[in-house]
Amino acid sequence: MPLGKIGTARHLLGIHCGEDTIMSAKVITPLDPDIAEMERRWHESGIPGFYVGRNGPISRERARNIRALLYPKPKLPTGKLDRFTILGPNGPITVESVQPVEGPPIGTLVYYHGGGYVIGDIDSHQAHAIRFANGSRVVVLNVDYRLAPEHPFPQGVNDAIAAAQWASENRDKLGGADKPLALGGDSAGANFAAVTAIRSRDAGIKVAAQVLLYGALGAGCEGNAYIDYMYFGPHLGATAKSTIEASPILADLKGVAPAIIGVGAHDFLYQDSAAYAAKLREAGVSLIYREYPNLNHGFFSFTAISAACAAASDQLCDDLRSLLS
Repeated sequence: MPLGKIGTARHLLGIHCGEDTIMSAKVITPLDPDIAEMERRWHESGIPGFYVGRNGPISRERARNIRALLYPKPKLPTGKLDRFTILGPNGPITVESVQPVEGPPIGTLVYYHGGGYVIGDIDSHQAHAIRFANGSRVVVLNVDYRLAPEHPFPQGVNDAIAAAQWASENRDKLGGADKPLALGGDSAGANFAAVTAIRSRDAGIKVAAQVLLYGALGAGCEGNAYIDYMYFGPHLGATAKSTIEASPILADLKGVAPAIIGVGAHDFLYQDSAAYAAKLREAGVSLIYREYPNLNHGFFSFTAISAACAAASDQLCDDLRSLLS
């Protein structure tokens, strides 16, 4: 299956109640038919998975082609876009600020795209940022962090931490100097958001929320050997994975920002979200946990072809808006 193994972990439905979640009994629901059809078309095309071959440029070109063929960007009303560079520990970092279409912003969201630390960029996830800007009514700072294998661990996550620090110090140029700061990301980007929330707590940077969409959070689930090789290199993997910068679940989570987690029950990284949610609860962190029994990994990218994905994505944007309000 090109999108990765369908998750065999628990199928639990999260029912939001107040600031936390009541976990229901197991619920098994077939994969959303629009997503199943997309996966069928991908399988029949014969195009390999994104990371096969362990070649960064080829993986990125393959990803662009697959997105154009199978799940193009949704057409969304768009506020002002401004692309510029900020200074990072490894040199300049390209970022793009995205203004909401309506109303004054209620805060700033620093967003990190997904893509296995190897693919993705501001353009591939621009619609993610626009959806959050409009749905959560925030200014989004979309971060084009360095990608592996050209820039292996920990360069990407160091860019992520630097971007959050810059945003904290420059909120007057984003969602407002007196407005809250949030962090968010999907998949590998959720890993960066979780790590950055931990390091922000350690540095005394106030973060009002962290949005973790189907994140790679280090719960010990089966990884992707191609990604591991490109991100960590042929020798660093085991050592790197024992660090918080690679596996945020290893950290003491007391005092980190309130969290919103969204994951599909068919996600091959499902267990990462479930385990991280449990550890956040144990640490006394306020949590909104959303589990979608008919969705899989990457659903925030599939909103143009799946009404179920669009509804889930909009719900998570509403959650952030409520939390920041």
